[in-house]
Amino acid sequence: MEMFRKLSSQILIDLRDLEGDYRVFNLQIDKAQGVLGMIIASIGIFGMFWMDKLLFVNSPDLIGWMAIARGCYVLVTVLFIFAIGKTNKVRVFDRLMFGWLAFTILCVLLLNFTSPTSYQSAIFDIIVIFAIYVLSPLKFKKNIFLVLGFSAGTLYINYFVKAGLDPIALNAAVSAQVIVHVLGLGSALQMQSYRRKSFKAYIEEKDAKEMVAYLANIDPLTKSLTRRHFFSIAESEFMRFARYRRPLSVLVLDADRFKIINDTHGHHAGDIVLRSLSLVAMEQKRAQDTFGRLGGEEFGLILPETALAQAKVVADRIQTMWEQTPSNMDGMLIHSTVSIGVAEARADDKTFDDVLRRADIMMYKAKDLGRNRVMTE
Repeated sequence: MEMFRKLSSQILIDLRDLEGDYRVFNLQIDKAQGVLGMIIASIGIFGMFWMDKLLFVNSPDLIGWMAIARGCYVLVTVLFIFAIGKTNKVRVFDRLMFGWLAFTILCVLLLNFTSPTSYQSAIFDIIVIFAIYVLSPLKFKKNIFLVLGFSAGTLYINYFVKAGLDPIALNAAVSAQVIVHVLGLGSALQMQSYRRKSFKAYIEEKDAKEMVAYLANIDPLTKSLTRRHFFSIAESEFMRFARYRRPLSVLVLDADRFKIINDTHGHHAGDIVLRSLSLVAMEQKRAQDTFGRLGGEEFGLILPETALAQAKVVADRIQTMWEQTPSNMDGMLIHSTVSIGVAEARADDKTFDDVLRRADIMMYKAKDLGRNRVMTE
């Protein structure tokens, strides 16, 4: 088992934390593959009824019982197919597949008791082993457990329970089963390796696209949303307000005397101040709020489900926290303040720009009254 573990680890990609996502991602494919295997097995087992007529031509009662047994197998398989079609859980699917495979193996072994050993039955046993390796979507451990149990059962029934067989036939059957185990396991490893590589490539491509989209929507300096993305979300929030008339408030923030900071300490200091202001504001907002850079030293904050009085509380908290949080540039503390305007969406507002314009007016009013304060409508 240790050698097999090392071999499989070299061939199969270890998905680690993505293992669960991999199984969920491939669940529909596994279900289709499992159902296909069930249909093929049902056709194969029931289709062998013509062999029963040849083998038991002198026992019509036995032929009848064999027909009933094969029909019952098909009926039970149909029930398994129906149950698999209804489930969307990996664990339930695995249990159903394992149960059906175990049931199929048991039925094949019981049928082997009734038929004489021949090369045709040995070929059928080999096909069953290879089919489980290739078609079963279960984990390798479960598949190996099932096929080894089936191999042991068929060899015991055909060459130990039934008498009068040549030892050469036993050796040939054992050799054939060893070969089919090796071929089946190798094929299964290659198929699983391909599927895992494809899934990993898909996840890496998906993560790369999400990262590109994230970087395109994030202002590189302040780590807030870009103006374009901010307004995209703002339009959606305003449409929701217009439809359901739920409260919606907007804050416009502008760093006070920012030009003096740039002229006195340099543009690098200005960048640090803007980044720090953005961080303080984002720490005070909720997960459902939207914070973005409107341009220069001006920022916007959208507060869904928030009335004017509640929005002022948020604005006061940001203004107070920023006043008490100096920016650190190489050990030098740079103090700054912020002016904030607050507005709430009204029934007569036609677009989001109407709300933003009023909040912007309130922000300039705060500056006119001495800066470092919050003004509401």
